[in-house]
Amino acid sequence: MDHPPTEDDVGVPREMLLEELARLREEVVTARNVVNRTDNLIKTLGAEVKTVVDRQARTERRSFLNSIAAYVIFTALVFSGLYLTFETRVEKYQVDRQLQEKEVSGYKREIAELKADLGRWKQIERELMEFERLVKDGNKEAAVAKFSNLRAVRFSGLLEDLIVRFRAEVAEDKYKRGLELYNQGNFDKADEAFLKSLEYNAEPAHLGLLLFYQGMSALRLKDYPRAANLLREALGHDQEYKVRSEASYHLAYAHDRMGEKRTAKDLYFRFFDRYRQSPLARQARQRFEQLKAE
Repeated sequence: MDHPPTEDDVGVPREMLLEELARLREEVVTARNVVNRTDNLIKTLGAEVKTVVDRQARTERRSFLNSIAAYVIFTALVFSGLYLTFETRVEKYQVDRQLQEKEVSGYKREIAELKADLGRWKQIERELMEFERLVKDGNKEAAVAKFSNLRAVRFSGLLEDLIVRFRAEVAEDKYKRGLELYNQGNFDKADEAFLKSLEYNAEPAHLGLLLFYQGMSALRLKDYPRAANLLREALGHDQEYKVRSEASYHLAYAHDRMGEKRTAKDLYFRFFDRYRQSPLARQARQRFEQLKAE
């Protein structure tokens, strides 16, 4: 059951942990405030964009009026010898207009980037506050899930160590719950709990036992191929005599139920030859004799 973290839970004093969380949240708030101050720049840029656009519109209107009088001006300039001067001014207007268009595009792009940055920092602040609440409440599983959303932010080693500890403890809780469900005969839920445990910690100290009970759950659910794979994997780990003998017998049984008679016969023989004191030795020998006679 989840409970507020203590010194034993997280490996560091509770006060130190909460102080660290508060410090990190303060850093995020500070960063967010820095971006927040860019709101003024955004407003200023917006006003400048509006001014540039209005100026460009007026220029375009003047351009239209100029085009109406272009012929008259052209005729007059030809006779006055000033046509080249007029052409230079037209080219300058075109260049100025292109520069204005680039200026407007640049402002719009900068505004979009600033707004995105501001939204990102606000989201980080919300995520960190929620993470801090979950840690205070002792909700380890939810804290681990929330922390995965914060990996883009540079956290201190203290929080990384905390999450590693939380993941191991959640994995242990799931494993113990799986054992309870297995002993209750609720094999499908037990299998789910074992799978969830491995998601949080893929290599626990009790991995061999977990694989054994997971394989036995699959056997009870009549998923014989999966049961055989899990039991064989469980036998690759150090096991006490009782667990190793049961895993060996049920590995033979799984292959037997799959119709793989030759493999089952060999496994039954190895079992009763190696575990003669097991209560299952007699059954294994009988089944071996039956398969041998077929």
